[in-house]
Amino acid sequence: MKKIGIAQKLFTRTQWGKASKRIDAAGRGSVGDELVSMGVVTPEQLRGLDRAIAYRMGRDDDKELAKVITDSGYATDAAVEDAFRRQKEIYGQTGELVRVCSLLVDGGVLTQQQHLAAQKILTIARAAKKEGGTRDDEESDQIS
Repeated sequence: MKKIGIAQKLFTRTQWGKASKRIDAAGRGSVGDELVSMGVVTPEQLRGLDRAIAYRMGRDDDKELAKVITDSGYATDAAVEDAFRRQKEIYGQTGELVRVCSLLVDGGVLTQQQHLAAQKILTIARAAKKEGGTRDDEESDQIS
């Protein structure tokens, strides 16, 4: 939220810091709500920021899944790029994030079974990566 909000010039680092300190002192609430109560952003701006964050997170997730889809030969790079373009257009028109796999399945490019298989492959890859990171940390602790 901080990175996107500052990039969109909704608030400054200083304003974020003040809101964060007020939250820490109060022990409850969110920095976003505090920025609203301070009058830095409006509730509408905060909702827009939340949508932008959801869009970015969804799009990043879609990029990882799209790589699995293309690497597995389930769809071409061109079909995936087209789905990303359509995703961006839909978001720009409606503010709704339509997932790339939904666009590929609805367009007949990807089957539901391929979608599920790609999700499983990605889940396994993420788990292996996470486990690999843990093992590296444990090994470095043992060497020290």
